[in-house]
Amino acid sequence: MDEIHEILKELSFADAYWVLLIPCALMALDVLTGVIQAWSSGHIKSYRMREGLGRKFGEVTILIIGGLFTIGLNIPSYIMAGFSLYIIIMELISLCENLDKMGVKIPKFIKKALGEINEEIQNGSKDEKEGGDK
Repeated sequence: MDEIHEILKELSFADAYWVLLIPCALMALDVLTGVIQAWSSGHIKSYRMREGLGRKFGEVTILIIGGLFTIGLNIPSYIMAGFSLYIIIMELISLCENLDKMGVKIPKFIKKALGEINEEIQNGSKDEKEGGDK
């Protein structure tokens, strides 16, 4: 945990706007590639799009709350950068999955690295739901 804390302290975006702009731009690209991929494969499902858009709305909400708390409660900016980085990683994983399904060649080392990150995120979520490490 201390390692993550130190990494986040060292993480800095070029400008405060990038903390919001990068994740939002990646979300838009993810939605676009997801729709194009589903359309091209003939698997467009409105319920899946609603679920996906609901998740995106949740991610934007997290960014807005983080920004408000950072500004309004004077919480250290690296906490907001951590929220942003988490969403950036999730979106990059999803974008690579969409592009892979569209036939874009993704190098194996990138797939492997993103797969490991995704597994770690998923296992962390399961641990938290089940009570985590005690």
